[in-house]
Amino acid sequence: MLSPTTRPQGSERQGAEKGGWQAWRLLLKENAVWRFMLCVTLLQGAHAAYYGFSAIWWQESGYSASVVGYLWSLGVVAEIVVFALSNRLFRRWSARDLLLLSGICAVVRWSLLGSSTALPLLIVAQILHCGSFTVCHLAAMRFIAARTGAEVIRLQSLYSALAMGGGIAVMTMICGVLFTHLQGHLFWVMALVALPALFLRPRYDSSK
Repeated sequence: MLSPTTRPQGSERQGAEKGGWQAWRLLLKENAVWRFMLCVTLLQGAHAAYYGFSAIWWQESGYSASVVGYLWSLGVVAEIVVFALSNRLFRRWSARDLLLLSGICAVVRWSLLGSSTALPLLIVAQILHCGSFTVCHLAAMRFIAARTGAEVIRLQSLYSALAMGGGIAVMTMICGVLFTHLQGHLFWVMALVALPALFLRPRYDSSK
């Protein structure tokens, strides 16, 4: 409730921002933008089976709650490490290239989880969380940051609403129906969901 000592920088905006819905429509008509949005929504949405049902499936496969917790923690650690080293590892990578890497990691990861519950494969699959999730998020931030002005805000809003929100929500409901019939084979479906992202990446990438 205290007034901040550091004030926002820049000139004061006069009147309402120009553009309105027309600006949103023009943005979404861009080939690179809708390809980017579809790509990240597929990649992030494919995590729904993991977020919602991996712990259930692993415990049904005989693993204790502590082992499941360690597996989840491993994915988080891998994510943190890649975030910490991202500038060094991916300084020269474009968003398009990062999306390719993320897509490959996602397809491999979900295929591993769908094929077996052997602990060594689960460990590898959890380490790949740094590719399926983290690299995708880095690609999104790089793509968005390459834009200018209000486009940055619009793209960030779309990314949060579609990829990090709506896509995962819809896929979670679908996974809830499929898990009853497919059990661990549900992850093969997630691999198929992520696969088109390899070919839908934006052709034009201003993040280079």
